Amino acid sequence: MDFFSIFKGIIQAGPTVLLPIIIFFLAVVFRVSLDKALHSALTVGAGFIGLKVIIQFMANDLGPATKAMVAHMGVNLNVIDMGFGTVAAIGWSTPIVPIIVLLIMVMNMVLLVLNKTNTLSVDIWNYHHSLSMGAFVYFTTNNIFIAVTAAAFTALVMFKMSDWASPLISNYYKIPGVTIPALHALMNLPIVMPLNLLFDHIPGVKDVNINMDTLRKYMGPFGQPLVIGLILGLGIGVCAGYDIYKAFGLGVNMAAVMLLLPKMTGLFVTGLKPISARAKEITDAKLKGRSIFIGLDPAILFGDPAVITTALLMVPILIIMTIILPGNNFLPFADLGALPYKVAMCVAVTNGNIFRSIFFCTIAFIPYFYCATWTAAMVTNTAKAVGLGSSIPSGMLISSFTGTTMPLTFLIYKACIGNLWITLPLLLISFVIGWFVIDKKVLPKLKIIKAYQK
Repeated sequence: MDFFSIFKGIIQAGPTVLLPIIIFFLAVVFRVSLDKALHSALTVGAGFIGLKVIIQFMANDLGPATKAMVAHMGVNLNVIDMGFGTVAAIGWSTPIVPIIVLLIMVMNMVLLVLNKTNTLSVDIWNYHHSLSMGAFVYFTTNNIFIAVTAAAFTALVMFKMSDWASPLISNYYKIPGVTIPALHALMNLPIVMPLNLLFDHIPGVKDVNINMDTLRKYMGPFGQPLVIGLILGLGIGVCAGYDIYKAFGLGVNMAAVMLLLPKMTGLFVTGLKPISARAKEITDAKLKGRSIFIGLDPAILFGDPAVITTALLMVPILIIMTIILPGNNFLPFADLGALPYKVAMCVAVTNGNIFRSIFFCTIAFIPYFYCATWTAAMVTNTAKAVGLGSSIPSGMLISSFTGTTMPLTFLIYKACIGNLWITLPLLLISFVIGWFVIDKKVLPKLKIIKAYQK
């Protein structure tokens, strides 16, 4: 058995196996006692399994409902959303996987030592964003060096955005000491943060704040997360053409999601507390108070009812966008069940303002449809090249809301397959300018940040 096969076997054990092991060793490194380290690792593992089960439960219900809704509206497009799992599988199926994974790990350590990031990523599964970028560039150019460069640049973007996310997660979600190095959850930040600042200066609009508290205040019992889940699920069922019993069943299931997700998130927080406390003690003593944030899966954020509420409201909006956007051939499907990943940071930026979150997400999703349409043939060919062609419906192209469908990764892909002497310097200059503007001009001015700095 060669190294690649062994490495792939370890990774294929999945995050539910890897995460507790990584958390345990991380706790030991931070000098947490062995009994507490074991308890923390198993608690985090249990929370993660619970989150994944509930999210899959949600996706299994929303998938058929979405398909029925699309059929009900008579939409017929040739680029189908096969979900981020398919794109991740493409990324993990190339022979350059060990090179890219080891490179990302080394990059993370070097950036930490040089004080260019505060993110310590233990979320190895979500390296698939860099891996899929490497795969797409490799099978387009047949050049390993350019493919690895694309993957490394994608990882650099991921680490920087993770640093932007950490204060938002700490301040809004009240989960200190962690961040989420996963591009599908971070990608909308460069769009949403400036939009939020713009809305702060628009008369009338700046005062509109519809959050879970206002829903409870003005809607009474109908503003409770359980009831909101019921209403939204029922509404989606009606739009899908379900009969009243099936629509009500969907509503009850969405209510269950609203109730159970916060409990699973609570397990995450409980399990991480001993590690976060020791990490803070060590960094205060050794790094002059510098904060190090543990990078985890974005599912830890889904306990906030505003996230699920926003995600459910975005389902019919995205279906409508599918119909009205000119030139679009992309049909959202599998990734609609994963919308909480996409909206969670938007909710944090707006401090739980559901009105703004929905508006900003609608704007942010527009380029996704076109990037998916433009790169669908390439994604389909890459899937076939790595042996995943049997899962593609006959006569269809595939894409998802991840991979080259995300605006920034689309630009990275285009830069790496273009005239490299022109496109790569332009990409690097744009990244540096964007880094400076967000770091110095945008992030410090967000109300959610300023409120907790006082």
